[in-house]
Amino acid sequence: MNKFYLTICFYLSFMLFLSCERPDLTDELYENWSSVNCTTINGNMWSPKSSGPMSWDDAVSFCNSLTVCGYSDWHLPTISELRTLIKNCSATETDGSCGVTDSCLSASNCRNNACYGCGDDDDSGNYSKKYSKLGDTEGLRSSSLLSDDSDMAWFVNFGYKGQVYYDNKEFTGNVSNDYYVRCVR
Repeated sequence: MNKFYLTICFYLSFMLFLSCERPDLTDELYENWSSVNCTTINGNMWSPKSSGPMSWDDAVSFCNSLTVCGYSDWHLPTISELRTLIKNCSATETDGSCGVTDSCLSASNCRNNACYGCGDDDDSGNYSKKYSKLGDTEGLRSSSLLSDDSDMAWFVNFGYKGQVYYDNKEFTGNVSNDYYVRCVR
């Protein structure tokens, strides 16, 4: 790429930053945009899953600015909303014995052994059950911050035992620590 194009790219990026508006990430984060479908479960409408992981800040901004399926009032789900998508693991499903909910977000006071998910899968990655009502096999971010450390946010790992856990809000570039997004309304 020559210097002229790099200068133009830098200038446009800087102007977007100054305007405090986020670029439209929709095309980048949804594969097959023309075939996007939303799904309603337990009274909540869910967007398609992003085609790639993103940081917590980007996920919040993305959901808040999303317009899809005729709606623009989307948000990043809370941990309790995200838990409504869990299936085949009574411990982490809504009203299960995992203590992490919107009203209890402390790792030391709310997270218990039940939050580790269902223990009948083996640790080799050969999972006998599917834990997402929408077929997700990755970790999905929630908007709920760990009350013990605001640099951490709760997520559900649909690819590993339906686990409810927390991790860094930042995008790390490490597949095991970066999470996908489904927005809810």
